[in-house]
Amino acid sequence: MSSTRKLLGFEFTSLCLIAFLAIANGTAYYDLFGHLASLGIPAGLRGLVVGAYPLVAMVLYLVASPFLTARRAPGAMLAGIAILVVGGVSFLLVRSFWGLLLLRGACGAGGFLLGAGAMALLVTVIPAGRSGEAFGIYSVAILAAYGLVPAAMDGAVPRLVGVTTAYALAGLALLPAVGLVLALRRRGPAPALGPDGEPHLPSWTDLRASLASPRLVPVLVLGVAYFANWSSLYYLFKGFATARGLGNVGVFYSVLTAVMIGIRLLGGRLFDRFDKARLAAFSFGMIALGHLALATLPIATAPFVGAFFGVGLGAGYPALNGLVFELSEPRFRPQNANLMMFAVQLGSFLGPAVGGALVARAGYPGYFAGSILLAVASAGLGGVLRSRERAGPRPARAPDRTGPGPSAPRGG
Repeated sequence: MSSTRKLLGFEFTSLCLIAFLAIANGTAYYDLFGHLASLGIPAGLRGLVVGAYPLVAMVLYLVASPFLTARRAPGAMLAGIAILVVGGVSFLLVRSFWGLLLLRGACGAGGFLLGAGAMALLVTVIPAGRSGEAFGIYSVAILAAYGLVPAAMDGAVPRLVGVTTAYALAGLALLPAVGLVLALRRRGPAPALGPDGEPHLPSWTDLRASLASPRLVPVLVLGVAYFANWSSLYYLFKGFATARGLGNVGVFYSVLTAVMIGIRLLGGRLFDRFDKARLAAFSFGMIALGHLALATLPIATAPFVGAFFGVGLGAGYPALNGLVFELSEPRFRPQNANLMMFAVQLGSFLGPAVGGALVARAGYPGYFAGSILLAVASAGLGGVLRSRERAGPRPARAPDRTGPGPSAPRGG
């Protein structure tokens, strides 16, 4: 990478474009539950197929991400693009439960290679003192995909042979990223940050010592709950809204994402001025109100309810990232960031898997009841964490942490 200290240079801008294309590919599957239903996949198994993507990514983030250095990242990204392109086209042919389960798992590996490789390069091109600004811009590039793709899919799918054609096109849309990755590789890796140029895998002793913090584990639990709420809503709302007679379902996602982007752009440095545990509790309270509103209000109000979710989801993830930073000793911060990514992927797996099972057994009322209980319990945990924060020594202020979430629906 170039040693320039300018943020919006070729490297950073290219990585933002790659992130947008990668997340756009993942969000194209937002109605995967409906496709699985049309194939006759049992309702109780659909969540497992959807969740196979984040499940595989979760395992790889835990065991493989330390080996994805800046030098190795371009090759990993090219491999990820190849897997996702082939995977998207394969949806035209694969129709069985086991075939789809394996296909989604393979796409999860591809998504990990592309996303983690991009992150390994990203951290080498951010100038000192501008990490908050950089991750804010990067997260907006990712969130833009969540706002644009569902609405575009709603408009495009009726004009195509079927939804699997859209999946294939979403895979092929990643091909322009190949040129960007090749250009990044030609510019060469950034100077190594460590003495030997390669980061080290944390030892199990380090991980146990880090997790011994009585305040860090609850934050990781909140990270799982946040993405379980977000991912289940993302994948299940389409079926709920269609059954209730909502026409353009994509408008809900567009409003939600627009508010999230506004919160991330306008919040910026303000996130550090608020108690982050209280902000997380507020976030889950808004998420609970959003689920309650969807369950009880007329479906025509869905776009307005999306704004509720946008406020909660937009503020929650920066608050949780800030808490992980503040509650971690400096020597544990890198590995605790990886633990948070593990929590993100775990929540992204549990959300559609458990949410889909709830819909199959108790219908959408059961799903909303479970989601409200999870959000309320999480808000309570945030309040308890705040009490502990008050009782303990005040940590150092964290930098802005408005970075993206993870694999689809990574948009936290």
